[in-house]
Amino acid sequence: MREAELEARLAESLGPTAARAAVDALIAAWGGCRLDIPNGSAARLRQRDREIRRMYRNGADLFALRDQFGLSDRHLRRIVSRVH
Repeated sequence: MREAELEARLAESLGPTAARAAVDALIAAWGGCRLDIPNGSAARLRQRDREIRRMYRNGADLFALRDQFGLSDRHLRRIVSRVH
């Protein structure tokens, strides 16, 4: 992504002044480097698993959790058996 496109996209959510400041900070810290920006899928899965464990500790039925989250029995048991 080019600098102008990055600034335009950031301006949509941050506003133009904050977007320019963010672009300048990114350039100063990592200019010339290739960055891999996470898409958030790992964080969403961790949050889902925390929610499953919380619901299970509060008495939710494994079958209901399986249906609600669309997981196999084995995967659901693996999630609730983890201690986090």
